[in-house]
Amino acid sequence: MGGRWPVSVVLRPPADGALSRRLDALTVEAAAIAGGGHWQTGQVGSAHLTVRALEFYRPDVDPDEPVIKRYRAAMERAASTIGPARIEVTGLTLTPGTVMASAVPLDDQADLFMDQLKDELGPDAWHELGYGRRDIWYLNLLHFTGDIPSPEVLIEWVREHRSVSLGEATIRAAELVRFWHAPDGPRPFMRPQLLASVPLGS
Repeated sequence: MGGRWPVSVVLRPPADGALSRRLDALTVEAAAIAGGGHWQTGQVGSAHLTVRALEFYRPDVDPDEPVIKRYRAAMERAASTIGPARIEVTGLTLTPGTVMASAVPLDDQADLFMDQLKDELGPDAWHELGYGRRDIWYLNLLHFTGDIPSPEVLIEWVREHRSVSLGEATIRAAELVRFWHAPDGPRPFMRPQLLASVPLGS
């Protein structure tokens, strides 16, 4: 479990904002129901919307690598005509592997950035080409790493939060990140390491 997530472009709600605090609190609730050991991805500083994964996972990533510089340059070009992206989180859903928070763009900026990024990446967009265009936005709160003692309780809790507005946020930068597994402490998670930050509208 050293790290399975590759270098990616993400959008993160402001860590000091009300939405991030709400997602963090719900992550704590979900983890308490699901039992210990699961990755608390929705905690403050970790919660993110993935715009695009760029490659397979690899343990060593140098910010000065030519490919990382190309990713950053493509992000800068894509962001140059994009404004800040506004999102609303509209409730929770459950998948076989995660508890997810569903997000809805309140303008077209996130989608425009995603599409322009693909174009600007050119050949470097190869990793997701076989999967088609992403058509939903979401933030994972909890990644399951083992059994859930009382799955019916978690299912009911998610059902109660399925159609509840959890808040809005304005995201002013796109980020190039890699992830490290941080297993220590009471809240294990995949810690994003920032490689580059590009203002939307730069």
